[in-house]
Amino acid sequence: MGIVDPRMTNTELAGRQELELPTSWYGRVYHKMEGLASSPYALALMLLVSVVDGSVFPIPPFALLVPMTLAQPKRWWWLATLGTAASMVGGVLGYELGRLVHAGAMSFLSINLDARVHRFGIDSTIGQLLGDNFWVLSLLCSVLPTPFKVVAIGSGMVLVPLGRFLIAALIGRTIRFFVVAGAMAFLGPRARRWLRV
Repeated sequence: MGIVDPRMTNTELAGRQELELPTSWYGRVYHKMEGLASSPYALALMLLVSVVDGSVFPIPPFALLVPMTLAQPKRWWWLATLGTAASMVGGVLGYELGRLVHAGAMSFLSINLDARVHRFGIDSTIGQLLGDNFWVLSLLCSVLPTPFKVVAIGSGMVLVPLGRFLIAALIGRTIRFFVVAGAMAFLGPRARRWLRV
């Protein structure tokens, strides 16, 4: 952080820390994405990042959504709606990628999801247990600050029924986008202290 003047207030020190560039590759990419939020292509970039967030991109769309909402707080609901829709498209792509991984892993590793479990009062196949219960995890992880690609790809890998995945992802991503954008619109920059985005 460099030399710190002992007379600096906590507010000045926090402001100085925010100006310093992150040293990790993730932090540098995240900072770069935030910088793009003021470009004329910010909305298109946010939609693109929202789509690829469900499959491969390491930075969440909130790196763009937050500064865009802070710059135009009256448009928060529109930005959240577009972000949610694009994120759903990315979720379907991630889900299909997970299904492809599942097909390859099942044949390569000879994993049998049709094996039955007869313990603890459970009488079901491993595939049914995963598919019937993983959607709840999909819902929770879509709301929490979890990489959405993990949720989407994981749902496809364990063959969560597509309809269940879509319902869980729609509920979760809508909540996440609207909470983040709404908090930024109504509370301003101080909301970043309470939200991990």
